[in-house]
Amino acid sequence: MKHFLLILLILTGCSTSKYQVVDKLEYNLYHLHNPKTNNVEIISTNQKLIVGKWYKLKTIEIINENEDDD
Repeated sequence: MKHFLLILLILTGCSTSKYQVVDKLEYNLYHLHNPKTNNVEIISTNQKLIVGKWYKLKTIEIINENEDDD
């Protein structure tokens, strides 16, 4: 049973890191922080993120500001 719980923890918790929304800086601009790695991300998204909630970066549709509109 212990091995099953350890494998489940590794697959769900450690494989992808979660970021907490620290603040909404501007319209569609958010400040996120990962306390495990101490990484900070400033992202732009059309999604409505909630301050204090945890998100996986790969689940957020990030707007790339550097893309050209052709």
